[in-house]
Amino acid sequence: MYRSEQPMKHRILATLAAGVSLAALTAPGIAAAQTAPAGGQGETAFLEEIIVTARKRVEQSQDVPLAMSAFSNETLERQGIEDPLDLQFSVPNLLLVGNDRPTIRGVGNNAISSTADNGTGVLLNFVPIGTRTGDEFFDLERIEVLRGPQGTLYGRNTTGGTINVITAKPTDEVEGYVNAQYGNFDSVRLHGAINLPLADAVQQRFAAFYLKRDGYTKNLGTGNSIDGRDQYQVRSSTRLNVSENTRVDLVFNYSKEDSSRSRENKRLCKATPNLGCSPFELGFDSPDVSGVIFQRLLAPFTGVLVAPGFNIYAGAPNPTDLREVAADTDSTFKGEQTSTTLEISHEFGDFSLISLSGHSWGKSEANTDFDNAALPFRFLTPVTYTASRGNQVTTDRLITTDSFTSFGRTWYQEFRIVSDMAGPFNFTVGGNYFDTRGAAAFEIWHPAVELIAKNIFRLPDTAWNFFNGSPYARTKSWAGFGEGYYNVTDDTKVTVGLRYTEDKKAIRTRTIFLSAPPPFTVGSGKFDAVTGRVSLDHKADLGFTDETLLFASYSRGFKSGGLNAGSTNQPTFKPEKINAYEIGAKNTLAGGRLQANLSAFYYDYSDLQLGQRTGTGTLTVNGDADIMGVEGEFLFAPTENWLFNTNIAFLDTEIGSFQTFDPANPAQWNGTGTPTRTPAVLVDLKGKELPYAPDTKITIGGQYTMPVGGTGWDATLRGDYSWQSSYWAREFNTPNDKIKSWSTANITLRFTNEDSGLSLEAFVRNIANEDNITNSIIESDLVGSYRNVRILEPRTYGLQVQYKF
Repeated sequence: MYRSEQPMKHRILATLAAGVSLAALTAPGIAAAQTAPAGGQGETAFLEEIIVTARKRVEQSQDVPLAMSAFSNETLERQGIEDPLDLQFSVPNLLLVGNDRPTIRGVGNNAISSTADNGTGVLLNFVPIGTRTGDEFFDLERIEVLRGPQGTLYGRNTTGGTINVITAKPTDEVEGYVNAQYGNFDSVRLHGAINLPLADAVQQRFAAFYLKRDGYTKNLGTGNSIDGRDQYQVRSSTRLNVSENTRVDLVFNYSKEDSSRSRENKRLCKATPNLGCSPFELGFDSPDVSGVIFQRLLAPFTGVLVAPGFNIYAGAPNPTDLREVAADTDSTFKGEQTSTTLEISHEFGDFSLISLSGHSWGKSEANTDFDNAALPFRFLTPVTYTASRGNQVTTDRLITTDSFTSFGRTWYQEFRIVSDMAGPFNFTVGGNYFDTRGAAAFEIWHPAVELIAKNIFRLPDTAWNFFNGSPYARTKSWAGFGEGYYNVTDDTKVTVGLRYTEDKKAIRTRTIFLSAPPPFTVGSGKFDAVTGRVSLDHKADLGFTDETLLFASYSRGFKSGGLNAGSTNQPTFKPEKINAYEIGAKNTLAGGRLQANLSAFYYDYSDLQLGQRTGTGTLTVNGDADIMGVEGEFLFAPTENWLFNTNIAFLDTEIGSFQTFDPANPAQWNGTGTPTRTPAVLVDLKGKELPYAPDTKITIGGQYTMPVGGTGWDATLRGDYSWQSSYWAREFNTPNDKIKSWSTANITLRFTNEDSGLSLEAFVRNIANEDNITNSIIESDLVGSYRNVRILEPRTYGLQVQYKF
């Protein structure tokens, strides 16, 4: 990665100045456009003003002194945002790691532990109940993405920010919609909703979603397509208007999936003896497994089951096409989840009492070929062994699979009081309780393990495969919080917030590997913190703007610590804490035709959690880092026909002095001679960049709408483009950790008839059919430390029909 020669603080000042200059330069031209609008469609065209509840009170998005991106349902449809992978293209400094770990401004989850938490909170109707970020978006009211620590109102595990998905609520009218989409890869995407006012006091809404498509990756080993989807979700939303002052909203979701979803898409490796794969170079080799444990485990069977000088990976194909793999088995994924949110609000005088409850339950099982290869290797004689869960085979092939299973349930309860008094002071005060319990296991079925355990060590069948699991992991958390707002003048407001959080975590875990099942290792820990926020915002008259909100803030974020179960030297790892300093400006110009929002920030990031993986063990340790950056979001409607949106973000991250071992190159081989794994050598990460924190990200979108004759139809042509610079997949910043810069471009042609409620759309996404690698993980040295990478979707295209009634 190449850094700019310009110091980061100069880049921040330059971008802020450029944003203000843009507003100043464009304002006169826009004013002229207002007096002579294109097409004679009226003299004023205002941008959509989104009402949000980012601070758990109703406000306009431009009045909230926070860096945030808000998307109404109309915006989501307009920009083709169908899932979190799409959302990341439209939010500054948001990156989705895999399918389940959002990172904002370089803050995410780099720990490896069943008790580790994400740094970005993903909420459903403001409830942290384990919502999967892989879920599709449908029938939503809006999405709010808050950037920066939200340690006061949202609390634990929001050091990066929050993504709040808010579902559409019932109304007092019979209405709804149906949306049907068909595209390449035989993709069928259906969703819709119907709203039914059952009585004056009872309103009901039902919504459903279905997706089925072929996989984007071809498995040459089986001849099948993998990483496909077959999933559905149903939702019931009920609103009870108990009285003029009391309202109840109950939302229930159920989702199920049985797909060939892949955890990662492609294996990359440049073979090197002993290490398996080179730590400096990637390629399409299979690992050199001469020093890998599974090769050695079969050695005692030389001449009986295996030939002298055998090599498990010899001749194993690895296609050079990133959309092709060669594996003995196809990936599979099964998942099921329910979630319920209940909000009860009651107004009394100038105050509202809100009760927010949530519950979720879910389970999943993901299976894949453990060695990621269709091995040409053959036993000298057929062997009977377990090839996968419950699947015993007799074959001369070496088939090995792994399985990751998980189960979880969560309860959440919050009470808060929100004031709306006429005087200069208002407040939000409340408390919440969070209780989540889960179980997870990672298992490997390998004939070498079973043969040794069964025939040589004479172990019970529970030890015939590798097992690492935690049948019990639990977190109990409670917090009290308050935030006060004081109007110093009509235009100047001070916000002060404070929160105390206490987490208690416990785990029971064990690893079984060529030994009798050992007793469970039990661990527990308590983590607490005081977090808060102080901010000053002022509505200023800059002369060239219609309205400007300037703000400056200090906030403190807290992500709970966790447990290194089984580690006697370091049984726990510390909580992460961020002291964040931010300044910003939200500008509305030219009669509401232009919004220009800017922010600059600095993070003092302490006790950053970094997970380390070697062999069959993992350990999460703590370090420090500094983060600074600048963001700009612009929305521009020069006429009623044109609409443009642009985001730009710069980020600079740096790890402090921190020493650890690199599992890809523990002995720090320099590329000459024969590499070894021992003795392990400490590496100092001082000055390295944080993972998944690109220096630069730019998004540009634009559309033009025009009437189609006198037919009552409008045609809208829209294009979107997103680019981000290279970044690192690991904190070691080695050549193999580098993710190259990538971009994606989409185009949409939509025909809409508002009178009939009908719209027709043709779309092409990832027009250039780029194979964009976005994520890379290093696999265990048990299989040669190769890299598994995740790739964005290829070019997709299709047609969509929507009917609103």
